Amino acid sequence: MSDQLTPCRISVGTILSAVSKGWAAYRRCLVPAAGFAGVFMLIGVGIFGALAHFGLSAMMLPFAGGFLLVGPAVLAGFFALRRAVAAGRGAGFADVLSGFRQAPRGLWGLAAACSLLLLIWLTDAATVYSFMIGASTPDAAQVARFHAWTSLMGAVLAFIVFNISAFAVPLLFDGRAQLVGAVTASVRGVFANPGSMLVWAVLLAGAIIATILFPPLLLVSLPCLAFASDLLYLQVFPPAGG
Repeated sequence: MSDQLTPCRISVGTILSAVSKGWAAYRRCLVPAAGFAGVFMLIGVGIFGALAHFGLSAMMLPFAGGFLLVGPAVLAGFFALRRAVAAGRGAGFADVLSGFRQAPRGLWGLAAACSLLLLIWLTDAATVYSFMIGASTPDAAQVARFHAWTSLMGAVLAFIVFNISAFAVPLLFDGRAQLVGAVTASVRGVFANPGSMLVWAVLLAGAIIATILFPPLLLVSLPCLAFASDLLYLQVFPPAGG
């Protein structure tokens, strides 16, 4: 592994600073960032509406948590937006499309792996639902037990995805590594900063769960956290020459 892919140590303060700067970047490309995030908000509202219609409201949390598994697949568009802002030019929807056109095959391979884990997660959650709740009308205790078990299961998959994708996505996006090297570097970056990365993971999970209560929040949380993710990557794996 090259010196460029040797992870640097960061503090919790760096996490908070990245979120603050992510918010500032969001304000400078509000329309395209919110518009792109709006696509996923509408998908989420549609899924939640369908679950409520069929009496499967208890599955909302597993479906929302599943976004943590496939979220890395949509980061390329947000990275392109933030970098357009950083370059001092007007960012637009064309930058989102450009970000996906720029994405190398390794990034799509990582996205496919995350999607496979999502299918495993939803299948497992549905199996647990059938055993713990089934066709009956669940009471609060049943729902609480179901969420406790599925959250434990989901945490394992989320931990895997977080480790392999936290920094692998931007490394692949910038062409600084191939798939295996990017994943290896990402795992090293996470384990080099256990405390800070734990705070970052909790922020991500909290934001996703909050969208269950108020789905429009995704219009703000998704772009801001995506921008912050890009900024954290540049702190942990600063490019040569700064």
